[in-house]
Amino acid sequence: MIRISVEFPALVKETPILHLLVLLFMLSSCSNEAAGDHQQKVVYHAVNKSDTAKLSIDLTDKVFEGQFEINHRGVFKDSGDVNGVVKGDTLMGTFHYQSYGVEKWYRIPIALLKKDKKLIMGVGSMEIYMNMTFFTRNTPIDYEHPQFTFQKAE
Repeated sequence: MIRISVEFPALVKETPILHLLVLLFMLSSCSNEAAGDHQQKVVYHAVNKSDTAKLSIDLTDKVFEGQFEINHRGVFKDSGDVNGVVKGDTLMGTFHYQSYGVEKWYRIPIALLKKDKKLIMGVGSMEIYMNMTFFTRNTPIDYEHPQFTFQKAE
């Protein structure tokens, strides 16, 4: 019978040191990918006739995420999460929400235009593909007749 003995380097034998090194590596690599970007938390409010909306987002130069709530005539509301990408002066993303009293979750596209320290929520034609809702390609989003025009909350 032949017996083979393998010598491991001291670093592998010292598992606490190895674990510490792995932990340090993970902590340094888990930093926010947008760490170089300036991140700000912004709260916006909007009113459109009898509907009101509140948008609270964490915004960087590249991405945004936060919460969005639309109160329809004070009778019911849609509330959920919003996230997406920032392309120049436009925020394009999705609104994942639940209507008041309904268990089903919905996901729709959202487009916001930054203009004069306001966010203008555009409206556009939508289509469903593989049970996902998208803005229709090659059809412009209308920012002239917005669903909401948000102003920063004081």
